[in-house]
Amino acid sequence: MLVKRYEPFNDIRKSFDLVNAIMNTVTQTSSSEQDVVSFTPKVNTREGEEAYHIEVELPGIKKEEVDVKVDGNLLTISGERKLKDEVKEDNYHKIESFYGNFSRSFTLPERVDVENIYAKSENGLLEVVIPKLNIDTSSKKIEIK
Repeated sequence: MLVKRYEPFNDIRKSFDLVNAIMNTVTQTSSSEQDVVSFTPKVNTREGEEAYHIEVELPGIKKEEVDVKVDGNLLTISGERKLKDEVKEDNYHKIESFYGNFSRSFTLPERVDVENIYAKSENGLLEVVIPKLNIDTSSKKIEIK
């Protein structure tokens, strides 16, 4: 006798899979339409002992073409990845690289040193370093008078 495990949400999952398949078919773009899709750089964020770090992959983009701004508690990294002028005349068969304007924004945590945020760019990787405010959290006994 074959015992089949009962999965109460199996029918619901199948319905979602069907809707996703339909939506993927409707929203698929041809390779020629992909050229107009904007460039969204990949981002890694991490927290160290003394600072937060945001690493942004910007291959082929010069540091002069990138803006890093802080407005209140919002840090925004923006710029443009341009198509090379010298190859516009060529007849491409397929372009998988994305070009265009980009903008990524990050809400800064509390207790960061906004005045000393800095960024460096090397080999297509932009790193923004956001120092933490140095707050002494050591315990202290308070004398009662």
